[in-house]
Amino acid sequence: MVLNKSYFGYNYKQKDGKMVKNTKESIEQFLCSYHTFNDDEVLLKFQYKILNTILILMALFTFMFATFSFLEINPLGTAQSIANYILTSISIVLLLLLRGSKTNYYKVAYAMYFFAYLNFVGTLFFVPGDEFRMIWFFLLVFSAYVTGGIKAGNLVAFISILIIITVNFFYGLNLSDTAVITIVVSLIMASLFFRSYTKKITDFEKELIKQRQMMITQSRLAAMGEMLSMIAHQWRQPLSTTTLLIAQERLKLMMLKDQNSEHIEILDKISDTMVYLSDTIDDFQTFFKPEKVKHNVEIDEISKRIYHFINPRISTSTIKLEIMRCECGNINTYINEFVQSAINIINNAIDVLVEKNIQDPHITISYDVSDKYITMLIEDNAGGIDEEIIDKIYEPYFSTKSKNGTGLGLYMSKMIIEQHIKGSLSVQNTQSGAKFSIRLPK
Repeated sequence: MVLNKSYFGYNYKQKDGKMVKNTKESIEQFLCSYHTFNDDEVLLKFQYKILNTILILMALFTFMFATFSFLEINPLGTAQSIANYILTSISIVLLLLLRGSKTNYYKVAYAMYFFAYLNFVGTLFFVPGDEFRMIWFFLLVFSAYVTGGIKAGNLVAFISILIIITVNFFYGLNLSDTAVITIVVSLIMASLFFRSYTKKITDFEKELIKQRQMMITQSRLAAMGEMLSMIAHQWRQPLSTTTLLIAQERLKLMMLKDQNSEHIEILDKISDTMVYLSDTIDDFQTFFKPEKVKHNVEIDEISKRIYHFINPRISTSTIKLEIMRCECGNINTYINEFVQSAINIINNAIDVLVEKNIQDPHITISYDVSDKYITMLIEDNAGGIDEEIIDKIYEPYFSTKSKNGTGLGLYMSKMIIEQHIKGSLSVQNTQSGAKFSIRLPK
């Protein structure tokens, strides 16, 4: 049995009855500033580790250089030695600030860039014989891209180039013009490389988060399908019993030669209700079950499925749902996923129509057919989407609903349609409302 505990910032694990220091976990927590990170904060966790490492190295090296200078092992001059000791103290303070709120992160990062600049500029003036003084700018630009992102990296690269050119023009760096030009060009090329590297990291993290969210949602849908299967199993016997009782009553009426139309009509209604309940159970079982195989289905059949699921909600309101017939043949697709995505969009339209209390509210579903694609058009008259947010509606957790919205409906619809079904989902405003287009390959 292994038991993990923490004392004074160190992690210990109980192994074979003894408490053994867990050095790896202790270092990991120290570099993360003892913060905990969510699954969507992978990049921030990585940046914390890098920034902590840089600050530790800054504190160690500046202290070492300053000490060597005072011992005259590697003289840097009194001013630069004092500056190094000051930067050592500042690095320690910044390390402590990182242990505060996560909101301090970017403040600490930009403070590190600023004080590093002051030190490096001092090196240009006070240590003209230092052949490594230009390397520090390259390291600072790289650290800015990694710890602060593309904007911070671009800013630090621009300021670094500006400082080198300005100092060389007004003060002189004891370097030839060719050397200065080479340094500037190299810094530009290095910045472009660092920028590309950082973009790949951020894009990879975004894709990782999307995939994780999609897997979580699909697992929830699968679990809901399993739950409905268990409910269906419990419902089957009462439904079968009720159907059997109806058949018995019919038989009794026939034996008694009671042809009362009212009795027959009531039994027919009960029987139809039982069939409807049984079909509804089957529909919901398959609705929440992710499909692995495409099916060839008529477009009108998909329209009927959508209407079947939406009608109970529409029937209790004044909203009119109009579905245009499409004599456009069949489509080979994942039926359940397509229906889920369309229903998400229609439900959003219903919410907006109700919220805005639109007069004569209606939703229209129509189709546009080409040689390779079939496009479902879902249009409402709710006034459209604000142009300021129309590009954000597919982002995860973005919602205009204050309490009831999760911000995942349209995000999941887009993910399902574009990544699973290999189609496309887009939206545009019309004169009366919003029109979503779901384009699928035939």
